[in-house]
Amino acid sequence: MKKTILLLFILTLILSACSPKDNDTIKIGVIQWTEHPALDDALIGFKENLNENIELVIKNANDDSSNANMMVDQLLGEDVDLIYAIATPAAQVAVAKTKDTKTPVIFNAVSDAVSAGLVESNTSPGAHVTGVSDLAPVDAQLALIKEFLPDAKDIGVLYNTGEDNSLHQIEFIKSNIEKHSLKLHTQGISSAQEIEFATQTLIQKVDALYIITDNLIAKATSQVVGIANESKKPVFMAEAGQFEHGILASDSISYVKLGHLAAEMAEDVLLNHKDIGSIDVITGGSTDLLVNESVAKFLGLEIPDSILERAVLK
Repeated sequence: MKKTILLLFILTLILSACSPKDNDTIKIGVIQWTEHPALDDALIGFKENLNENIELVIKNANDDSSNANMMVDQLLGEDVDLIYAIATPAAQVAVAKTKDTKTPVIFNAVSDAVSAGLVESNTSPGAHVTGVSDLAPVDAQLALIKEFLPDAKDIGVLYNTGEDNSLHQIEFIKSNIEKHSLKLHTQGISSAQEIEFATQTLIQKVDALYIITDNLIAKATSQVVGIANESKKPVFMAEAGQFEHGILASDSISYVKLGHLAAEMAEDVLLNHKDIGSIDVITGGSTDLLVNESVAKFLGLEIPDSILERAVLK
């Protein structure tokens, strides 16, 4: 009888140890760098594709690294099972803070995870980190600009000098732009207060602006477009989250779909117990071409038939 009771006691302990904490509820901490439509969509898509037994603790750093550091500490203090980090700066903080804890990190909205120091390689991330890249199809977007504006020669790009994600994209554009018979003009900034002057300076040199996936610039899309409109210069964008602010065209990836992919990764780690370091970094994939008819009319531009054939008109 005593042996039976002891066996039952041991079995109870084993089952308790193997069961997820908090009545089978898994907890994911979310650290989002800032609010703008692309990053918001990356969270929306993540939520949509998660198992209902997974609880989210969501924090937004509002473009502030001090906030991000404090918030990741708070998430770790709440003993989250995984951290979902949205945007390169948020991911860098999350990875640094979890280095010793080994809490798994899934990132999203990161263009180049290797150059950002998040993973060893995209095919063998190693350690406790993997995620989804939002690397824009820069070559296709440059081709779109030339297709829409065959006489264009000079393209302008604003970028945040403090964002690794943006620096990588600038280098990628430089390596691809000549084959499209275009010349790149860049204007680096370090704060939102510099955007107005930087845009006014850049717009005088170019035939069109191209807004890359830069968190600081994306938040100021309406401001940039407003200045460009004064000179009747078109604005193209790498993602369509700010399309309603006057973007002419965007051959864009879907951040909601990127969120879906990140959720699948998180469930592989938490529910299927897959080794996170063996999960390859995923790059976005297919794009949707959006064109704004009213903006084209305002700018006095005719939409080429070759674009009309494949575009979604707004």
